[in-house]
Amino acid sequence: MVETQYDVIVVGGGVGGVCGALAAARSRVRVLLVEAAPAVGGTGVFSSVSLICDFRDDDGRPINNGIHRELFPEAYLRVNPRMVPTYDEQALRARYEQLLAAEPTLTVWTGTRVAEVRIDDGRVEALRLEGDHEGWISASAYLDATADGNLAQMAGADFWLGREQDGLLQSATATFKVSGFDPELLIDPRVETWDAIFSLRRELLPYYRELKDKGLTSNPREDVTCFPYPGGKSLLFNSTSVLGVDPTRPETVRAGLEEGEKQARELFAAITRHPAFADATLDFISPKLGVREGRRIVGDYELTGEDCLSCRRFDDMIAAGGYDVDVHNPEGGKSRLTRIPSPGYYHIPLRSLIPRGLLNVVLSSRCISGSYEAHASYRVMSSISGVGEAAGVTAALMHVGGFGDVREVDAAAVRYVLQMRGQFVEGRVEPVELPVI
Repeated sequence: MVETQYDVIVVGGGVGGVCGALAAARSRVRVLLVEAAPAVGGTGVFSSVSLICDFRDDDGRPINNGIHRELFPEAYLRVNPRMVPTYDEQALRARYEQLLAAEPTLTVWTGTRVAEVRIDDGRVEALRLEGDHEGWISASAYLDATADGNLAQMAGADFWLGREQDGLLQSATATFKVSGFDPELLIDPRVETWDAIFSLRRELLPYYRELKDKGLTSNPREDVTCFPYPGGKSLLFNSTSVLGVDPTRPETVRAGLEEGEKQARELFAAITRHPAFADATLDFISPKLGVREGRRIVGDYELTGEDCLSCRRFDDMIAAGGYDVDVHNPEGGKSRLTRIPSPGYYHIPLRSLIPRGLLNVVLSSRCISGSYEAHASYRVMSSISGVGEAAGVTAALMHVGGFGDVREVDAAAVRYVLQMRGQFVEGRVEPVELPVI
């Protein structure tokens, strides 16, 4: 028996889920956001890397100008390319909560997971919830905003996992925050600039290499990576590497977090030998392991690495990606970073958000349909916030239009709504009316 009826249900409270829920709610439909963790935030909050990944083209024009701007407004005001665009994860969490609370047609349930999916001939009919909220709920359209495509998989969608030749997944990371260092003891104390950060990494590298040479760490990375917090008083280290983590096998995530924490403490002990870090403090190790990939749901179109690196355009474009193809080696060792060539971005098509064989589910996170190489680019918050916003609009239009299949929603109508809200889109637009409350 279905206890509660909504227009759109969003499963997953990371950046794709938050942006999807906001976009749908701003279309004045009734939205429920369900998150299994005690709070919304996902990787961007609970496994922060501090860096705001590329969201501009080669001419400096934002290619993601929608809700992403509301999440990181300072990044849009900072136009000096020498400065590192970063954020504070607690400020981001506060913005998530503030934006969600401002929508009158949006309900948020945390501490609640989907335990069962009722499906009939490709249509999700209802979800059974467990946790802080229990019972059956239903909607016209559903967003799978879980990082690993959990909802679509439970509904029977096919998926890929890992790289094509052997199924191995990119390495995971336990990030950690360091404060109390003395920038005046660094070669370049301006740690909010790229030049200084690259200089700092070079200064710390000998201490890390000595640690490795003595066999005092199991970290397979070859380098040290860190980014400044806004204000330059703290650093976020994204410099551990945990192999063999598969988010569909929770035991590997638990073991991976333990290994990541160990590597973090080993690296912190090593860098405190640098005079600038002699009195530094380890503020925290992120409570959630930074897992870079999980299931990639098979959709109506699989975005490929070639699509990204050829800056391909699609007639059903609904979002854009501009971050490098950034493959963290599943076997350890050096990462492979390939820049997106001029003009610096590619289209993400609506078809990649639609799971093959399902009628009323839209993908709203990194679980969209793409190859291993493409995923290594679009998986970051800048791209996924755009994907989530487009997914939320698509789901709302499906409900408002009374469509039985999300494929009946015209990408031109999605682009119209996104354009009216200030988002970057390219291609034909088709005016559409939304409810007024």
